[in-house]
Amino acid sequence: MEKTLREKISCTVGTKNAENDIRDCLEAVKWADEIIVIDDFSTDRTVEIARQYTDKVFQKKMVGDPEQRDFAIRQASHRWILSLDADERVSPQLRDEILEKLSHPAGFSGFYMRRLNIFLGRPVRHCGWYEVNNTRFFNKEKAKYDITLKYCMRMERSGPMGALKNDLLHYTCRNLQDYFNRVNIWSTLNTKDLIAKGKRVTCLNSPYYLILKPAAVFFYKYFFKSGYLDGFEGFLICAISAITYFISYAKLWESQNVARDKR
Repeated sequence: MEKTLREKISCTVGTKNAENDIRDCLEAVKWADEIIVIDDFSTDRTVEIARQYTDKVFQKKMVGDPEQRDFAIRQASHRWILSLDADERVSPQLRDEILEKLSHPAGFSGFYMRRLNIFLGRPVRHCGWYEVNNTRFFNKEKAKYDITLKYCMRMERSGPMGALKNDLLHYTCRNLQDYFNRVNIWSTLNTKDLIAKGKRVTCLNSPYYLILKPAAVFFYKYFFKSGYLDGFEGFLICAISAITYFISYAKLWESQNVARDKR
């Protein structure tokens, strides 16, 4: 009875060598009317496991997170979308809230939700990581990702947004090696965005981009966003955020030198 009264929903999941996460992720969304997996040519058992839950498994090289999510949305049969990564989990409470909203969408373009990050086994509620700014549940006819960006997630919406009370769980990393691997990916994508915006590192601005700005990122997250309340894990998160900013601009400088040497 419930399925005939509510809007149907497609759950999209992005993956890349996620054999340790994908089963738990898909188990938590078996209630969705459709599951779509977009895999970035994994070399482990990710695709094999995903096909146990859905026949809609596509492989596509990722050139940017928004573009990859947009591709997934275009494979969806239903207008309401739940967009996830393999390391994210929908709790039973969040599931029930989503189903309730699908019964009464009330003209919303989508719904914001908090994402509770689990970092090295500990939930993080500060550092700017726990805010109601994630748009993962939305109507694809009224909201879409800005695919001109490679690293940043920004949505264009044509109607009002609601907010969910329950958290999306994000198991962001199992160990620091895993996290540093992600930093390398994120910084590369961020550098591509900087290049597209025409940013450059020069002798005059390098102290700002490579020293002052990373320091400002750390102090902002650690003090103004209360990262210190998350203990040593909070310190690590704020420090690595600053390092990621530094690495992004260092890679930008490197790309400029490579381009110059080729001339």
